[in-house]
Amino acid sequence: MRFLSLIAALLAGLVAGLGLTALVARDGVVFDRQQLGAWSFAARIGSENIDPYARARMLVSGELPLANGEGFSLVASVDDQGEKLSARCTYRVSGPLPAARFWTLTIATPDGQLLDTPLGRSSFTSAEILRFAGEAVAIEVGSRPLAGNWLPAPANGAFILTLRLYETPLSATATVLDRAKLPRVERLGCAA
Repeated sequence: MRFLSLIAALLAGLVAGLGLTALVARDGVVFDRQQLGAWSFAARIGSENIDPYARARMLVSGELPLANGEGFSLVASVDDQGEKLSARCTYRVSGPLPAARFWTLTIATPDGQLLDTPLGRSSFTSAEILRFAGEAVAIEVGSRPLAGNWLPAPANGAFILTLRLYETPLSATATVLDRAKLPRVERLGCAA
C-alpha cells in the first residue's frame, strides 16, 4: 500500500511539474523581466545566462533573441500611464534613444506576429526616420494617417511595440538601464 502511495505521489509531482513548465513556456513567462515606464525587457534573454524557462519559451515560440553582442530588444504593451496599447487610440513614441548604430521600431500583435497594415508598413528604422533640428525622435502610431513619422496601427484590437537596438553597448549593461534614456509612449487620444 505504501508503495502505491509513493508511486501515486511521484506521478502527481511529475504531471504537475511538466504541466506548470508547459504553461510557463507556452504563455511566455520570463522571470527576469523588468519594467521601465512603458518598456519591458529581459536583460539575460540573449546571453548564456538565460533562465531555463525563458529558453523553453524560445524553443516553443521559435523566437530567436538578439545575442548580447548583436543588440537589445525592449517591448511596450502599455503606454506610460500603464494602459494597454489599443488600436482605438493614437500614440506618440518620442524622446531619447539609447546609443546604438541602428534601431528599428516594429508594431505587432500581442503574441509578436507582424501586423497586416493598410500601407504594408509595420516598422520604422533609424535610417528612414524624419528628423527635425534640435528635436528628439518622434513617431506617431495610430490607425488613421498622421503627419510626420506615422506607423499605422491595426483597425482594432491590441498591439505591442518592439524597439530593437543593434550594436549597442546597452546589452552589456542592461540591468542598469535608465528610464530617462528611453522614449516615452504617450497616449494622445482615443476614439469613442
